[in-house]
Amino acid sequence: MSAIQRAAVRSSSPLATAVGGPILVASDGTSVSSDALFNAARLAARAYGGEIAILGVSEPVPGVAAGVDVLPVPPALDEVRRQHLLDDLRREVSVSASGDPAWPIHALIGSPARTLAMAADQQHATVIVMGIGRHNPLDRLFGTETTLATLRESRVPILAVGPTFPSQPVRAVVGLDFSVASVQAAHMALQLLPPGGQLTLVHVRPRFEHPSSEWAAWDADYGRTLPPLFEQVRAQLDVPDHVLVETVTLRGDPAPSLLAYAQQVNAELLAVGTQRHSLYERILVGSVATKVLRTAKIGVLAVPGNARETE
Repeated sequence: MSAIQRAAVRSSSPLATAVGGPILVASDGTSVSSDALFNAARLAARAYGGEIAILGVSEPVPGVAAGVDVLPVPPALDEVRRQHLLDDLRREVSVSASGDPAWPIHALIGSPARTLAMAADQQHATVIVMGIGRHNPLDRLFGTETTLATLRESRVPILAVGPTFPSQPVRAVVGLDFSVASVQAAHMALQLLPPGGQLTLVHVRPRFEHPSSEWAAWDADYGRTLPPLFEQVRAQLDVPDHVLVETVTLRGDPAPSLLAYAQQVNAELLAVGTQRHSLYERILVGSVATKVLRTAKIGVLAVPGNARETE
């Protein structure tokens, strides 16, 4: 069975959508793009049916080395930090034009990425809404940027938005490799679009770089397999009449090709499926979703390949 045929088998699996779980908004209480963050949460709540909840996570105070011993941190100190974070979150929601003081607000102590991912999974969240975050070299090298780190830990989809993310996107691009995760990303992106919206399914195929007849034959077979795969995905999506869906095939490296195409068509959202990678692969190569998040100027919807399936 060829790789393309295996993809066709995977993409024929039923869509599993975590509809109705909470929309978990991750914030540190000091976001300069709170309105965009909360607007994105409202959009997700309308699309998926969940209630909005705010969650902040503060890292515990590290112990202080004293010779060969480590002086423990008084538990009360972490609790003071948690209360300060909770106050900041409440203030952020109350002063934001898009916030609602009635939303449940919680603050926890722990590793931000792992704690967010665990809380989302335990609460059966539909999606985690987060900021795109910083893009400086240290964040990329050490993996400290919270959104990227959470993406690696999470079994729940992440909707990452910047300050210019609109309250209602009308154009979305999906990076489609015909895996279950990428089809699920297409399904979730479709739900975010209004009547008159446009969804573009983009498959990035390898560049033709080998002169052999074997490669040419494989590449031709690859091309013939794509149209029925696209049609199969369209059938799975059950596209409403009021949304236009088109398909596009590109050649090149997936992440830059998807980003360039999204910019070319003025898309406000780029959706991708994610796959697990080893630490070695993440450092030297990284996933398509990681590369997209590091450079995207638009909203990114990342759906993990190991996402929790709910009816």
